[in-house]
Amino acid sequence: MIAIASLVAAALLALSGWRFWACRREVRMLRESIEALDEGFALFDKDDRMLICNQAYRRLYRSSSTWKIGDTFEQILRAATDIGEIPAAVGREEDWIRERLLSRDTPGEPWLQALHDGRWVRVHERRTASGGLAALRSDVSELIAKERALKASQAQLQAIIGRAGVAILTVDSHGLIRSANPATERMLGYGENELVDQEVAMLVDVPLRAVVKSLLQMVMEREERELLDQQREFPVLHKSGRELTVQLALAEVRTHGDRLFVAVLTDITERKRFELELQHANEQLLRLSTTDALTELANRRLLMQRLEDEWRRALRSKEPMSLLLMDVDHFKLYNDHYGHPAGDECLRQVARLLLASAARPSDLAARYGGEEFVLLLPQTDREGALAVAQRVMQSVREADIRHENSPIADHVTLSMGLISVQADSGSSPAQWLAQADLALYQAKAQGRNRIETAV
Repeated sequence: MIAIASLVAAALLALSGWRFWACRREVRMLRESIEALDEGFALFDKDDRMLICNQAYRRLYRSSSTWKIGDTFEQILRAATDIGEIPAAVGREEDWIRERLLSRDTPGEPWLQALHDGRWVRVHERRTASGGLAALRSDVSELIAKERALKASQAQLQAIIGRAGVAILTVDSHGLIRSANPATERMLGYGENELVDQEVAMLVDVPLRAVVKSLLQMVMEREERELLDQQREFPVLHKSGRELTVQLALAEVRTHGDRLFVAVLTDITERKRFELELQHANEQLLRLSTTDALTELANRRLLMQRLEDEWRRALRSKEPMSLLLMDVDHFKLYNDHYGHPAGDECLRQVARLLLASAARPSDLAARYGGEEFVLLLPQTDREGALAVAQRVMQSVREADIRHENSPIADHVTLSMGLISVQADSGSSPAQWLAQADLALYQAKAQGRNRIETAV
């Protein structure tokens, strides 16, 4: 019996030893696991004395060099305030310690703690079932710095948007306006409260609203990047109903799966008005530089330019071209008898008759100089040119412009030289015009009031 009892006692002793070593092994593994954490970890008992504290926790606080296991949390706080480690406690150390200890009774959500060297620590505390407290600490300085930089950037962006001279709207994927900067009201007359949650199509005239909606739908459904990447001019309506011309730049912003579009509107109404005025002025200048002031026909400069152009075109197309060079017969006698104002009016009447005879858009009626006129007839052969020449002669005859001192008729008549050729590289427009001039000379030499054709 004694032997059995001895065996049982030995077995129990061996079992106790095994449990002791197993427990020590578990505790060692637990400590190693806690030390392996990137976050700081500390465990306090129900009397708020430190039981465990890993190195990551100690590295966060400069005062940790004075801590030891068994210290109360209040002692740890006082070690930190003694060296001014917690900026929030400086100047009110006792009040801060009291408030901090009270917060440990019912720890809540994680919060941020600023340290004296500019670092930030995330504090997370939880009560254990036995009444102790588990504390986690994370260095979030880099995250705070990024968040502050982001906020600063957002503030700068808002300041830029607020002070921008262009209208900036954000529009959602349904075409509803989500925000508008102050410049929008200055440009369009609408306050932000009048625009938010309204369709962006309200800013254009009724016939264009369907176009705006269609464009937005194309961007949404087909990912039409070219619609976003290109600036375009667009008519919009001021609140008063006045139409403005804006330059529209559209960009897409995606946030958390939502699609927003940023529309930047630059008012170019005045610029467009100036451009139109400048264009009109240039057109007038061009017209003045290429138009004869008296007759409003093409002047000699435009005639020679068109002659060169039509010659080159005829060289390529191998089509014939014709020209009528004409002169008002005995015009000096007309001026001597009726006076120069009447002579000017006579030339204007002849010019109107020539213009009426230049039936096709490509035909050109020009004043060559003095009382000489030209009809340039591209893509016209000899027979066609002769028909035009005869029509001109008839219209002048029917106009019956009185010329009492003319030795050949009692009304104004014309002498005309006609040339019709197939352009070739061995000749030139100047030579061609000289042949027409020779034909005109022959018409005058043979009694005037006639048409002569160049050989």
